[in-house]
Amino acid sequence: MGGTMGKKWGLFLCAFLAASGTFADAASKHVNTVSGVTNAAPKGYVPPLVSNGSLCMLIDYLGGQAQTHYVNMTPTIFWEGRRYGPPKDQLIPFGRFETDVFADGQKQPLPAKWSQTLDTRSALVSCRNEYEGGLTVETEAFCPFAGDLVVVRKRVSSSNPALRTARLTFTYRFMPPGNENKPPRRVTCTSAWNAVAKCAEFRFQADAQRPCEGLVAAFADRPVNASVDRQVAALTADLALGGQPAEVTFCLLFADSLDGKDYAARAAKLQARVLQDGYNGLFAEHQKAWGAYWNESYVRLPDTKLERAYCTAQYHLRANATKWSFPVGIFNTHWAGRFFGWDEMFCYQALVSSNHRDIARRGPEFRQAGLKVALDRVAHYGKPGLFGARFPWETMEDTTEAAPPGFWMDHVFHMSNIALAAWFQYLYTDDLAYLQKTGYPVIKECARFFLANMVYELPDGRVVIGKCTDLERLGPAKFNPFMTSCGAIYTLEAGARAAQLLQADEAEAADWKRAAAKLRESLPAEGDRYVPYAGCKDESVATLGGLFPYPIFDEAEPRQREAVYHYLKNGRAFGNMYQMGTSVCAWYLGWMAAALAGLGDKDEPVKMLDEAADGAGCFGEMFEINEEKVSRTPWFSTASGNVVYALNQMLVQNRADGMIRLAQGVPAAWKDYAFKLACHGDLSVEVDVKGGKLARLALLPGDAAREQRRTLSLPAGLLDGVSLDPSLGASVSDQGPNKRIEVRFKGPAEMVRGN
Repeated sequence: MGGTMGKKWGLFLCAFLAASGTFADAASKHVNTVSGVTNAAPKGYVPPLVSNGSLCMLIDYLGGQAQTHYVNMTPTIFWEGRRYGPPKDQLIPFGRFETDVFADGQKQPLPAKWSQTLDTRSALVSCRNEYEGGLTVETEAFCPFAGDLVVVRKRVSSSNPALRTARLTFTYRFMPPGNENKPPRRVTCTSAWNAVAKCAEFRFQADAQRPCEGLVAAFADRPVNASVDRQVAALTADLALGGQPAEVTFCLLFADSLDGKDYAARAAKLQARVLQDGYNGLFAEHQKAWGAYWNESYVRLPDTKLERAYCTAQYHLRANATKWSFPVGIFNTHWAGRFFGWDEMFCYQALVSSNHRDIARRGPEFRQAGLKVALDRVAHYGKPGLFGARFPWETMEDTTEAAPPGFWMDHVFHMSNIALAAWFQYLYTDDLAYLQKTGYPVIKECARFFLANMVYELPDGRVVIGKCTDLERLGPAKFNPFMTSCGAIYTLEAGARAAQLLQADEAEAADWKRAAAKLRESLPAEGDRYVPYAGCKDESVATLGGLFPYPIFDEAEPRQREAVYHYLKNGRAFGNMYQMGTSVCAWYLGWMAAALAGLGDKDEPVKMLDEAADGAGCFGEMFEINEEKVSRTPWFSTASGNVVYALNQMLVQNRADGMIRLAQGVPAAWKDYAFKLACHGDLSVEVDVKGGKLARLALLPGDAAREQRRTLSLPAGLLDGVSLDPSLGASVSDQGPNKRIEVRFKGPAEMVRGN
């Protein structure tokens, strides 16, 4: 296996092993298993992600972090928010760990065979290493939400009665030897064994983007022999082999002054709790926290491969959710964990449409927290005015700009994404207090920005968006580009609607509304379809922008429909953000699927998402690009967000007129599927289809005391022979190929059950 194997065969093998893994419950959509021998992994293998949204790392099939390169990534522990200063504002690497295995005093070479599993429901990585001579070492690793902690349990057993003892040496390296405490690094560290706390302590000071001090502690749940030498600590556990497997749990604990000057006391308290609760107690709490996340929504499909990729993407979105917002990834290879107002919205939409509303709201709240910085960016020497706010292209935790110079600095569509997320949060929650305090201040300043800085009225009466960078592949300085214009329209219209709800800024809102209407009239078109910009010779996914990301049209707009199907037919050569590769990247495939679902297409969306699943990694993870000759950025959260949101759109769509459209993008071949997803207006919907007919349809409001009236639209065939609960007084009417249902209810409404 390995070197000479083609990428397609390697990816097939990963997928096959994921579907037929050797671990318990291997058929589960949440269990992804890969196997190999010695140091041979399937081509395309990238270790699974382990993260709690603060600490983030890859853990390899040996249950550690050997310094092997995987698509430019080398396993390292990163800690979001801890970064060096200029010029690149890189995340500070916080070391790595590995384990050496000895049997009867002999160091074991690489295992004869191995398997590795990512269980996305439990957020657990497991490894099984079987060595020549009968020794087996199993590893389980996770990062709990309860603190900045890495938990690694090792279980050792033997099928050979002659083996009597085993030794495990867990080695943590704070920095590579020879680099410690030397320029240009700005992190210094002293280390020692703390005999009282029974841990190796690395006390560090970081002269960084945000100066801090802190500690890393390495300890075990049983007595160990320890050695600490400069930046390296080795904890050795001697284990007796017999009838039952022997176990030891190693932990790495991180605490620093950025979370409070009492970091040493917090670290001691967390260590005491870890030792008191033990591995089982920690993992039970970890499972409970992840269970609450998964219970907020679900999707069950007849398409096992797609469902598995969807579940990995859902896992990725939660694991990548920092206390600030949603970066592309918490790795230096992923733009150093910085926050893109553009990309974070794709993660946001996936989370909020999946009913993860409390996690999703971190995005709009982060932007509201950075509003002053964004206002100052375009203010007249700090004077108040109506210039709006200009948010950074790449934002750091303190909400300042970190992007290097380049034509990407002339994007403005990220302003629309920020406004859209702020508005969506209100639409999904119906929380007027949120809108007033958090959402509207952000939306308003984005609308002001467009009107003051980007909207031009031409002598011929047209109103257009001025020159800017649209999608980077189209190049700089594009006049009145379609997608950016759609985003401006959405922002201005959302601002006007929000102002009306809050009875605020009446005159400005009227100007926003007028400008949006005029911009709609001037969108670039050629013949019967919209184009990226006037005179454009290239194809671009940007021409789908009026459906996704910015739903300013529905299926009735003919020029938008023609633009979508024109790109579907002609755009595959332009299927990556960069001018490289020959396929369509998963991010674009999700984009296309979401737009096509919005048109009510029942054939193409699932083809797009199946193609994305085909290009996923061994654990179902999405890449920025993943082809035979071009592979970039594994565990790419933007693609995960688009795949999740697109599938959600196939199942549930919310229209501006309040209608809830169900199963509009579901292919005819799907006869058995189910889902629970969010709707606008503090509501979720639960649907179960069996044999092509509705078996369950329930509306689940957040406020059970509120009486509601809702309109649903769903394919007529789902209701054939199905009776609605007569107590709800629902009225049903024909709507082309769909049925329209009007219903009034208070509390949970079981419209169909048990058919």
